[in-house]
Amino acid sequence: MFLAVVGLAIYGRFLGTVAVLFFVVVLHELGHVLAARSLGYSTEYIELLPFGGVAKLASGNMGWNPRHETLIALCGPLVNLLLALTSVAWRLLFPEWSAWTHGFVSINLTVLFFNLLPGLPLDGGRIARAGLSLTRGYERATRLVLTMSFYLAGMLVFMGASALWLGYPDAGLLALGVFLLVAAYSLRRHSRYDTLRFLDAKRRERVAQPLPVRLLTAPGATSVGAVAAEFAPGAYHLVYVSRGEGGGGGDMELVEESTLLKAIFDDGMWTAPISELL
Repeated sequence: MFLAVVGLAIYGRFLGTVAVLFFVVVLHELGHVLAARSLGYSTEYIELLPFGGVAKLASGNMGWNPRHETLIALCGPLVNLLLALTSVAWRLLFPEWSAWTHGFVSINLTVLFFNLLPGLPLDGGRIARAGLSLTRGYERATRLVLTMSFYLAGMLVFMGASALWLGYPDAGLLALGVFLLVAAYSLRRHSRYDTLRFLDAKRRERVAQPLPVRLLTAPGATSVGAVAAEFAPGAYHLVYVSRGEGGGGGDMELVEESTLLKAIFDDGMWTAPISELL
């Protein structure tokens, strides 16, 4: 996608602006990487996108930590804020550079505010998911933020198309909307893989302190995967399984988180009814 933007830049004769944008995006992602390394994570790869990027972290035995996710997500926009403030100071010291610094500040503020929108895969979306996951569970939080992504993308596309229709030549809003729409659609297609990645990290997580217990109830006919999809970070789950059809009353038996995750990853029981674990 970034190569497509470069091609359009060459065609539209604004390659210099795209080169600055590329530089800003690289620094933005390095902010994420440095923050992640300071917290003990390693980086598998960095995917550069037109108005940001995705630094894929290797969670290892650390699991998925909402607090760490929030801190890492904030460090990218923080880099853009520092770059913008540095440019303003440079402009005050060297007024003859005002034209260049004005463009540099505009690019950094655009990347900053766009990435703070509450939609995935943007930093604001990662922060929103981290907060929602504590009470809604990881998969449901992901779905909620992805829904917000589609609404935001639609709004940006509408605003960009309206601006073009009214005669404004800037297609930036339209491009941002299309980018967010394509990225959110791709993430929704792979949301189950993302959930499995979270559950696998949770399974291998080495806990150094006591965790709060989160209680769930489920009818025996509920699939193992559907129950696991309700799991949240930062808690240990106990699932009360009812042998009755309605999920309430009757005999209840307890299934622990570790038993359920073992059934998924060792025995391939994602679609099996949870009653088989009793």
